[in-house]
Amino acid sequence: MRGLASLALGVAVVLPVALGLAWGAVALLARVGLPLAARQSLRVGRGVLVLVLALPLLVMGARVLSPAGPLFTFERSVARRAEQLPVAVWPKGEQVQAPAPRGASAVSSSVWTVLGLGWCLGAGLVIGRALVGHRRLLRRLEALPRVRGVGRVAVVLGEAGTPAFSAWFPRWGSRPSAWVVIPPALLEDAEALRLTVLHELQHHRQRDTHLALARLVFTGAFFWHPAAHGLSRWLSSLQELACDEVLVSSGRVQALAYARCLLQAALRVPGAPPVPAGATGMSHPTQRRIHMLFQPCPRRVHAVPALLGALALFLLPVAVLAQGVTKGREMSLAEAQALARKSQPPGDLPVVVDAKVVEHLNRLVGTDKGRAFMKRALENLGAHRAALLAGLRAKGLPEGLLAVAVVESAVTNMPETDGRPSLAPGMRGAGVWMFIPETARRFGLEVSEAKDDRLDVELETRAAASLLSELHARYADWRLALAAYNQGEKKVDQALAEGGSRDVSALISGGHLNDYVATVQAGLLIVRNPHLLD
Repeated sequence: MRGLASLALGVAVVLPVALGLAWGAVALLARVGLPLAARQSLRVGRGVLVLVLALPLLVMGARVLSPAGPLFTFERSVARRAEQLPVAVWPKGEQVQAPAPRGASAVSSSVWTVLGLGWCLGAGLVIGRALVGHRRLLRRLEALPRVRGVGRVAVVLGEAGTPAFSAWFPRWGSRPSAWVVIPPALLEDAEALRLTVLHELQHHRQRDTHLALARLVFTGAFFWHPAAHGLSRWLSSLQELACDEVLVSSGRVQALAYARCLLQAALRVPGAPPVPAGATGMSHPTQRRIHMLFQPCPRRVHAVPALLGALALFLLPVAVLAQGVTKGREMSLAEAQALARKSQPPGDLPVVVDAKVVEHLNRLVGTDKGRAFMKRALENLGAHRAALLAGLRAKGLPEGLLAVAVVESAVTNMPETDGRPSLAPGMRGAGVWMFIPETARRFGLEVSEAKDDRLDVELETRAAASLLSELHARYADWRLALAAYNQGEKKVDQALAEGGSRDVSALISGGHLNDYVATVQAGLLIVRNPHLLD
C-alpha cells in the first residue's frame, strides 16, 4: 500500500509538469511558424500520457535495481547540498554526532498507509461508478434501432436531441464491440449522414474510442487532480481535430462540405448534452475546427519523436525527485543489503542483513518512537564514544560493538530504576551496557546499596569487552556471541542443539532465538549511516 501511494503521488507530481511543458512546446512551435499537424499533436498528447505513467514506474524499478542511494548525480548533488548524504559514512577516529534536526520530517509509515487506502477507496468508487455507467451505455446502445453494420461496428439511431458519438467496449465473440450513434435528424440529409458516419468511423480507426475508455479509468484514478482532467480534455479536443484533418487531407471528404456539416450539427442541437463518459464524438463543434479545415497540413517527420524525447529528458529528474519525496524511509531487503555492503569498514563487525534486520531497521527509521530513540542514542554516543572505544580496543574488539550499547540503553548511563526505554528484551540492567547484577559481579563489578560500578562507564565497558571477547572465543561467530550477550550461553547452546544450525537468521525465524541480534545489526546500520534519520 505504501509503494502504491508512492507511485500515485509520483505520477501526480509529474503530471502537471508534463502537461504544462507539452502545451507550451506545441504553442511555441506554432508561434515560431512550425506548427504541428493535428495528428502529430495527438501523438504528442498520447506520448505525454505514457510518459506520465511510465517514468515514475521506471524510476521506482531503477531504485530496486540500484538501491544504495540516490540514483543520479543530479539527485546526489541536491541531497548532499541538503546535508542528507555524509561524505564519510563512519568517520575514522571521530565522534558520531546526531544529525541536525530538520524543519519538516518525512511522512510516517502509518500516514502513507492511510493515504494509500484513502486513494484506493476513492479511486475505486469513482472508477467503479464510471464503469457501471459505461456498462449501462452499452445496454442502451443495444436497445437502439440499428441502421447498418461495418464489420464489428454497429451504426445505430440515437435518441432525439443527442449528438453523434462513438464508443468501444471490450467484448469477445461475434457481438459488436464498436458503436456509432447518429442523431435521427441526419436521416433527412444523406450527405450529412455520410460525413458523420465517416467521422465516427475514423475515431475507431485511430483508436480514439479505446483511449476514451483508458482516459475514463485514468481520470477516475486521479479524480482529485485538475491536471488529469485537463489532459483528458486536451486529448479529447485533439482527437476531433485529428479526425477532421485525416478526412479532409485524404480526399475522402471535401473541406467545404465537411465544414457545412459541422455548422449544421452545431445549429441542429445547440443545447446538446455532452458525449457520454468513455465515448468520443462530434458534439460541440467549434470555429477552430472549421477554420483548421482550410489550413495547410504540415508534416514534420521527426517532430514528434524529438519533442517527446526532450519532454522525457525534462521529466526524468522530476520523476526522480518525486520518488525521492514520496518514497519515505522504508527500505527493502535489497536496499538494506546494498547499504550494508557500502558502509562496511574493513575488519569491523559484519552486518548480515535478513528480513528481521530490515523489519527492525524500518521500525527504527520509520516510526517516531524509533527515530527519537536512535537520535538520542547517536547524541549520547558522541559524548561517550572515546571511553567506550578505549575499552573495546583494549581487548582488540571491533568498533561495531558500539551498537550493543546503542540498543541496550541508547548509550545512557542509567540505574535499573530509570524509566527511559531500552530496545533489548529480557531483564533490565543498569549502566550503558545494561549489566544485570549477576553478570556484573561475575566480571568484578561491585553492585550493592553503597556502590554500583555499573554506573562507571569506564569500568562497565571493560567488563562488557571481557564478556563479549569470551563469547566470541566460545562461538567463533559474532552473531551467536551477541545472542548469548542477551539471552545467555545456555539458551544459545539449546538453540544450536534444537535448531540444528549455526545460522542465526534461521534460528531466529525458527523461534529458537529472539530478535536481539537483528535489532543490534539494524542499530549498527544506522550508526554507520546516520543520514537515514534525516
